[in-house]
Amino acid sequence: MEEREFNLLDEPWIKVITPSMEQKEVSLTDVMIHAHEYKELSGEMATQDAALLRVLLAVAITVFYRYDANGKEEPLISEDDEEDDVEEDEEDGDFGGNTVLRRWKQYWKQGRFPEQALRGYLEAWRERFWLFHQETPFWQVKDLNYGTQYDVECLFGNVKESNNVRTRHHFSMTEGEEVDQLSYGEAARWLVHLNAYAVNLKTDKKAPGPGLPVGVGRLGRLGFIMVNGANLFQILMLNLCAYNTDKELWGEPKPVWEQAVRTEQGCEQETFDNLPELYTMQSRRISLERDKNGRLTGFRTIGGDFCPLENAFSEPMTIWKEKKGDKKTDSSCFLPQTHNPAVHAWREFPVLLEQKEHIPGVVQWIQTLYGKKMLSPDFLLTFRMVGMVYGDQMNYTYGDCVNDELSMSVDLLADLSRAWRSCIADQVEKCQNTASAALSHAASKLCRLLYGTGSAKTGIRDVLMRQYYFSVDGPFRQWLVSIDPISDSPDEKQAQWERQSYYYARKTLEDYVADLGTDIYMYREDESKGEPKRLLTIPRIVNEFLGELGRIYILTEDEE
Repeated sequence: MEEREFNLLDEPWIKVITPSMEQKEVSLTDVMIHAHEYKELSGEMATQDAALLRVLLAVAITVFYRYDANGKEEPLISEDDEEDDVEEDEEDGDFGGNTVLRRWKQYWKQGRFPEQALRGYLEAWRERFWLFHQETPFWQVKDLNYGTQYDVECLFGNVKESNNVRTRHHFSMTEGEEVDQLSYGEAARWLVHLNAYAVNLKTDKKAPGPGLPVGVGRLGRLGFIMVNGANLFQILMLNLCAYNTDKELWGEPKPVWEQAVRTEQGCEQETFDNLPELYTMQSRRISLERDKNGRLTGFRTIGGDFCPLENAFSEPMTIWKEKKGDKKTDSSCFLPQTHNPAVHAWREFPVLLEQKEHIPGVVQWIQTLYGKKMLSPDFLLTFRMVGMVYGDQMNYTYGDCVNDELSMSVDLLADLSRAWRSCIADQVEKCQNTASAALSHAASKLCRLLYGTGSAKTGIRDVLMRQYYFSVDGPFRQWLVSIDPISDSPDEKQAQWERQSYYYARKTLEDYVADLGTDIYMYREDESKGEPKRLLTIPRIVNEFLGELGRIYILTEDEE
């Protein structure tokens, strides 16, 4: 068995989709040089694709910062007064190539990464891309002697562990080989996934380093968001985020393969001044293990690096939610808002585009490109939201994977579209009020009618809310995509949607009570505030619901 084996620059291990919709495995060098020829990543899980995208972005950003579109080594410089005229440059003119937007325009126009520069850069770091290496295996610590020992099946992010302590059954959605016959290519993909979404683990008191608790992997703590494009090259360029949140250059790229191997456990790093270092942060110190026949048998791991989440705005690929301070300190902060599988992507529109103080860095980057007219006017903006829901309260097992998309006109990012964004956020809020208030109140009354108490309303409420959100999910997405901020009337488009939402909410309740049967249910409510007892019936519940719904959506008599 060789000490150096399976170089990621040469061996196929990254799964992609071709234009003919075929899946194939390619090397790291191939996927970067031919990114324009592949539609997207296509691994075993959406979370695996998200983790791999960060690795590819680390390469893309490093090359972008050091080489112009022709492959000439030329570091970026700060923007000057010429940046305001980027969109006015001649179509075939020389953009200079060493300021962010001019270089981005060159790359985008060329439609591919500079091959010579990419090959030269990756070859310079070839020794750091061996999956197995006598000194520096890729993203690992050689012969790790501390931490927790795991069997090979724990490497899979799509293996679910049962709660049966005796049998410890594992359920796998993995394609191809059995879990005990893992190929090196698949192992490399899951290694990247493990570093990004690793489950929680206990610290090893004997391991060197601060030994601080690190929690789950970096991406497992984020409400990960990215921008889709027509091909993988466009995806990388649209998520490049070449500016920091202050619209200034990042520091010199320092991906993990350009740094010394670290072995310390539980190390906190407060800030990052460059994205490649952040995107390749070693959340875990990992050592893959194999037997004398080269068969992977498991891995050993301890906690690695982490950074605080509060107000960590150097992270561009997450949505943010404000956490209010307590009455004593009155200090609030912003934290990443992880995705909830029960919440459709369009319900996150307010925190995506209408966050008053902090919108995601990828959104700010697209706003910059749009503001400089570097994206086509007919560009359809599609955000993809990916997340991991862990299987227990302590995050020791994997659970469900979140994978959702939200598309809209890029014109909604314009300053002139602020009123539009506010209107859309208002409609999202009205949908939430319909579910959490109007339908919830109806559920409480139905529970009293059917069971004589309101204590069991949760079950009815959940059924009604799920059905309502299921009904409006597709229509809301279609309505959002149909908005043309330039020519449409906000009042007319809002009225169009409110009629639909009113209809689906009304139908949700009417269908539910229709399924109860034809029997007449009556229940006499208790006296309240001295008022006489009233007879509670299904018609009355429906009418009161429609009255509450009418206060959310004010429709004309013809529209009701």
